[in-house]
Amino acid sequence: MTGWSDFPFLGALRRHLVSLHPRWAWLTLACGLPWLLLPTRWHLTGTGCLWGLSAAAFWIGALVLGFLGLRWLWLRLLFKVSRRLWMILLLLSFLPALTLTALFVSAGWLGLGAQVGRAFQGDLRRMEAALREAVKQPSDAEALKALEVLSEAHVRRVEALPPGIQDGFVGFVYDTTPAGRKLVALRAVAAEKGRYRLLSLGLGRMSTSGREIWGGRMDYRLDWGAVEDDHVKMKQGNEETPLDFSGLRRGIPAVASYQNGEVAQGRGLFQAFRLPPVGLRVVDWDSGRPMLLTVTPETSLEELFRGFGFGKGGNLSGETLLIILALVLAILVLFGFQLLALAMGLYLARKLGKSVDGLFRGVLRLSAGDFTARIRPLGRDQVASLTAAFNEMAARLQRADVEREERLRMEEELRVAREVQMRLLPDLEALQMPSVRAAILPAREVAGDYYDLFPLPDGSLAFLILDVSGKGTSAAFYAAETKGVLSALDKQTLSPVEVADRLNGIWCQSHGRRLFLTLAYGTFHPRTGCYQFVRAGHPSAFLRHADGRVTRLHPRGLGVGLSATGFKEALEPCGGILEPGDSLIFYTDGLSEAQAPDDAFYGEDRLEALLAGPCEDLQAAILTDVVAFTQGRPLADDLTLLILKR
Repeated sequence: MTGWSDFPFLGALRRHLVSLHPRWAWLTLACGLPWLLLPTRWHLTGTGCLWGLSAAAFWIGALVLGFLGLRWLWLRLLFKVSRRLWMILLLLSFLPALTLTALFVSAGWLGLGAQVGRAFQGDLRRMEAALREAVKQPSDAEALKALEVLSEAHVRRVEALPPGIQDGFVGFVYDTTPAGRKLVALRAVAAEKGRYRLLSLGLGRMSTSGREIWGGRMDYRLDWGAVEDDHVKMKQGNEETPLDFSGLRRGIPAVASYQNGEVAQGRGLFQAFRLPPVGLRVVDWDSGRPMLLTVTPETSLEELFRGFGFGKGGNLSGETLLIILALVLAILVLFGFQLLALAMGLYLARKLGKSVDGLFRGVLRLSAGDFTARIRPLGRDQVASLTAAFNEMAARLQRADVEREERLRMEEELRVAREVQMRLLPDLEALQMPSVRAAILPAREVAGDYYDLFPLPDGSLAFLILDVSGKGTSAAFYAAETKGVLSALDKQTLSPVEVADRLNGIWCQSHGRRLFLTLAYGTFHPRTGCYQFVRAGHPSAFLRHADGRVTRLHPRGLGVGLSATGFKEALEPCGGILEPGDSLIFYTDGLSEAQAPDDAFYGEDRLEALLAGPCEDLQAAILTDVVAFTQGRPLADDLTLLILKR
């Protein structure tokens, strides 16, 4: 696409015009006012040169101010949508109005020209009829007396006629008058005693009488024709002589051209204009060659209006005055309605454009993330409804943005809480315990499950895996609280039953019965394989032997926090010795209750069947099987896995 950059000169001119300040343009326009107000004409003198400079200053200032006004109208007053509406208005109103105006003006011009042509031709027919009657008079005096009322006439006799002219000829000829001037006249030829009598009638008075109808003047132009292929017939007596005007040469000067009368000169609507010309066939008397006389009427509105009595000494009737005043008033009313329609169209287009432009700018602000953008509705149309819908959408987006910010803040807090929770978990690599494998998969950002390991002075490990009722932040908080309580207990001297009993007592004092937890706590010696643990409402543990046999360990136990008095009696300790290659598997109910897409639970039986198979890495095998079972479905509860292996 061609742009301003493709034309450096036009681009520089555009930048210069855009940077113009209108102050100097107003000064230039003021300097041109003398040309507009004073009736001076340009001539090669000092005054004439000043007049020319004043005219140039006026037009420069007017063009610059017009350009700046249109630019302001285009950029500030109208919007892009308004511009399209104005183009539609121009196409639907201005162009048809311009077309109708041109049609009526053309029809009036042609109609006036036709009436002028009819009047001119009527005069010619009357003159030709009078000339035919006059040539029949026996004496020259009687013939001239019959023609004197029409125009100047004269009679002469010749011995011979030009080529192509015969007795009885009546037509227009181009010949020399008795005064020595060559003019076009209407001539009749009659034979008389071996000679020919020529009776000629001038066209001067005919032009004067015709001009009284439309005013103005008559322009005459006489051109040669060429005798070639004949298609035009000139009647001479009872015969028709062929004449040809097809070879008329318009590119050469006329044989003769003159004017008759004057036309009132004016400006604007009262400027003189020409009417359609009338063509007459003329014969050159000296050579007999055909010629063409073009008669062009010229008039003006001032000349035409003089027919109503505006001329010198003319009187205007009251009825005519009323008609003219009514027409002028009707034109002014129509013009006023047109201006009112133009102003209303501009107002409505600007209002609609402003509404759409406001929507456009609001959408831009909205897309940039400014959800505080609001638009004031204008009117009660569909655009106003669209504006109200936009404001409602922006308000909803603003609320959603606030909620999103709050959610992000909470997610950030949960992320920090999860990091804190993960740091609370024991670092197996730092403890250098290859016999222990553990993993935790939270169902949410933080988990209510927890596991921990406490190295004891005798080389054994105290281990813990628990599951607080509920999920999320509160459950994670209580799990961290349990870690603190357990860390304060003497796990070296207390048995697993005593540790669990003390933990239950502290829990029951601090929390109500609606909040409880399940746990498996015990000790394990990696070198000897000796272990013992208690299960407080926790899922069953599994003992996997090196040969693939699987034993489900399910000692009795009550959940922590459910009873303050009967908790210790409900606990049943479980212990034994792991042989080389044996493993103890502890987990939370998030593993056994993991669901497939068909809502089936993973279950302890599936886990037991998996453990009975060949497994080199129990933790990887269990987690992989759970993921395959759920098929991407999120976990409904936290999943924690703890494996002790000798």
